[in-house]
Amino acid sequence: MTAAVVAVVLLALAQPRPGGAGYQTPAGGLPSWSEGPRAGGSAAAAAAEHGAPVAMVLPGLRAHVLFDEELEPDAVRLLARRSCTAWVRTRTNMVRESVVERLARFGAAYVQLRAPFLEAHGAQLQRWPGVGVWLGPQDLRARGAGALGGRAWAVSLFGPLRPEDLQAVAAAKVAELRWTPGPRDLTLEAWARIAQAPGSKVVVWPGGGAPTECEGWARARAGAPPSIKVGPAEPEALEAVAAACPLVTRMEVPATADEGALARVLAAWPRVEPEVDVGASAAQARSAARLLDRLEARVSGLGPSVAP
Repeated sequence: MTAAVVAVVLLALAQPRPGGAGYQTPAGGLPSWSEGPRAGGSAAAAAAEHGAPVAMVLPGLRAHVLFDEELEPDAVRLLARRSCTAWVRTRTNMVRESVVERLARFGAAYVQLRAPFLEAHGAQLQRWPGVGVWLGPQDLRARGAGALGGRAWAVSLFGPLRPEDLQAVAAAKVAELRWTPGPRDLTLEAWARIAQAPGSKVVVWPGGGAPTECEGWARARAGAPPSIKVGPAEPEALEAVAAACPLVTRMEVPATADEGALARVLAAWPRVEPEVDVGASAAQARSAARLLDRLEARVSGLGPSVAP
């Protein structure tokens, strides 16, 4: 065999095989809704095991960004993109019109509102029916809440689960329910109750870590399993958490996180959704926008898509 033929054969063997990230077959013993093996090893090793391309092409991207009402409109513009959900914290129940216009450019957006509600609170969103509201359990039963209907609702619960709060959530048919329990509030019984709530469920794990006995929580589900949110932490610290528990699908990372490390995590576990909190800082927003731009550039057929 000539040297030229040997070179051709070696080149063919070096080509990446089909079935990269996002096409894994779940391993035996794991829940059917998990992406695949998660035990042991780094995110990079897992990506290589599953055949992820060397260039770390991502099968998709769904991210979340949280910011305060004081964030300047130009910074919001940099963050706006269809692959991202915006969560706007407010102190006054009001958001500048220039910011609301930019919220319509996100894939989804929620504005935090608190009772008591005034006519102006709902009026500011009338031109943008795609922008949802972000409420607390007491707000669901407050006077004037009905005027906020016709758009998506998200609800945050804190502390122990109360039956009346879950009943209000069920009646409102919320799109996303986020529960932040205390260490003593998080029991298998409470987990099963939150799993039965409508919409997407996210449990913010106490201390930012993840369950030490993940299989016990997986078996306790009584409906669609809630997602576990961990962080904030750097991607390198979170990859072990993702490897240990398939329920972890939301990760808070800093705006300045290493994009390559985060891409390795997302390639190995495609269901993970990164979350970034920039507060009211334009500098943090610019860093988050650069991070999202680079991640989008890795998604096949997507590429960077900063809204004009």
